[in-house]
Amino acid sequence: TSHELNWLQLNRTIISESIEISSNSNSLKTLDSHNTTDNFNPHLLRSPPTSVSTLSLPSATNNSSRQCSKVTIELYLAVKFCPEDITYELIQDITRRLFYLQVKQDILNMNIYCPPDTAAHLASLSLQAKFGDYEQIESSSESVNLENEALLPLTCFQKIELSRSDWFARIIALWRTHALLTREEAEMSYLKHAQDLDMFGLSFFEISKMHGAQRSASQQKQTMKSTDQQQEQLDQSTIAPELWLGIDSLGIRFYKKNKLRPEVFFSWCDVKSVTAHDKKVILNLMTDKHATFAFYARKSSVSKEILDLALGNHELYMRRRQEQSIEIQQMRYFEEQQQKEKMRLLTQERKLRLQVEKQRDEIESKCIDYQQQMKEVHETLLKYQEATELLARKAHVNSEEARLQAARALEIEAQLERCKYEISRNEEEKRLYARQIHECEQVISTLVNDSIKTRKEADELKLEVSKWRVAEAAARENFLNITQHNQSVAISNATTHTQHNLASSSTRPTTVSPPPYRPIKKTQESNSTDERAHFLEKQHKQTQLALQLQDLKNVIQSKKIEEQQTSLDKAYEESVAIGENKYSTIQKAQSGTALRRMAMLQDL
Repeated sequence: TSHELNWLQLNRTIISESIEISSNSNSLKTLDSHNTTDNFNPHLLRSPPTSVSTLSLPSATNNSSRQCSKVTIELYLAVKFCPEDITYELIQDITRRLFYLQVKQDILNMNIYCPPDTAAHLASLSLQAKFGDYEQIESSSESVNLENEALLPLTCFQKIELSRSDWFARIIALWRTHALLTREEAEMSYLKHAQDLDMFGLSFFEISKMHGAQRSASQQKQTMKSTDQQQEQLDQSTIAPELWLGIDSLGIRFYKKNKLRPEVFFSWCDVKSVTAHDKKVILNLMTDKHATFAFYARKSSVSKEILDLALGNHELYMRRRQEQSIEIQQMRYFEEQQQKEKMRLLTQERKLRLQVEKQRDEIESKCIDYQQQMKEVHETLLKYQEATELLARKAHVNSEEARLQAARALEIEAQLERCKYEISRNEEEKRLYARQIHECEQVISTLVNDSIKTRKEADELKLEVSKWRVAEAAARENFLNITQHNQSVAISNATTHTQHNLASSSTRPTTVSPPPYRPIKKTQESNSTDERAHFLEKQHKQTQLALQLQDLKNVIQSKKIEEQQTSLDKAYEESVAIGENKYSTIQKAQSGTALRRMAMLQDL
């Protein structure tokens, strides 16, 4: 937007780096005229170029023919001046977004030193900013492949004996603790944690100091000629770096051993002026006009860059401590109104989401009850079917027994007839056969009685089977009625819920207007209860996050490879062991008067 462009131009936060023009025949670079043979190494550029713009430019023309060839121009855009306080100075979303992307790229490219546990925490915040809540991604059909995401610096995989799957599991566990954070809140939290890193916002330069820079006026006059001759020799020769110079929004720092612990720090309120001539840079303090420190850079372009950064940061440092301009105040007010509107819409959306989730839970509980009822009915039907089959088998067995008894009775009758025929032939055997006939008649009578009873039992079993079949049909009809009733209830609930959402979305206000005052005590009590619940939930998440980070630190400490540890890693572990951080080291490097710090700088 135009407001954002004016703000960026006002604060000079975005610049265009050196331009490289290359073609098939030759390559031209906008380098320093005194050192055209040096390699192109922009100091402010910390990330690889993300886009390349191709323009058609006319090449050198001859008298005979004029031809045009295509050349490639690569423009590197980066933040030049970092803010002091991210939460206060980054006003608009687009500014925060661009600054977040550059800081993230600097950390991944290892231009800013970041310990492994902090890198994992920042990776979880970047996932929250890009994809949202992990539960929503997990419940949806979409899947996130962490292998395709740039999450950690390469040093994390090289220095720690943890597999990629273990790293991803740890990051996902941290990602879960950032639930309900919006993209803006996640990016701001990322920048807040990144601001606590020691190398955040610093531009480093290799310098070589000039001995005896703090001298009296008479000594300077006596050694002026010899110094000029030595200056010419130093300009012609290659300068060996002795110190690192770090420039940021707070001041100028000088490093000797590593880039984490500054030896000497001068705030911008202590610096009177910074001058540069060719490769030489002179730092003048406010306390004494003779309190100066001169040092040399590798190239004159680097000294000009140091001067530009020092002047710009000093100007912004003084401007931050003055009253804000009307443009900044208007922009801040406009952004606050937008944030209030976003928070209102977000709160309303969260309430609607909670209502929908509550309704969904109720419907799920009802569905579970209906499923339990259907399961019970189904089990009853199975029992009825098993009883029916058992009775049918029993009836079949009884009918078979009756048939066998009837066949046996026929055989006995045939034997009786034969016996009667034999009696008629032999009267002597008549009495014997009479007894046998009497016995057979008794047996036949018992068998007939048994067959009659068996038939009665078979008839009773058939009647009972018919009754079970009627009960089975009634249970099946009841099961179908319950299923149809459940479907109708679910369809009616979904229809009413959809109509309610459509009505609420259609009646949503489009303009920012304060709601009328309604002094309802119950609403205020519910709002205070919701705020307290939100605060307790946030506190619980912070506690859970701290426990997971501490566990990750312990795992990293036990799995680290000592041979792969760099000097920065060792310096960071020493600082953590003695309880120092970025701000305590700055305070320590700033202790004492400016003259004392200047003397310490001379002795480095």
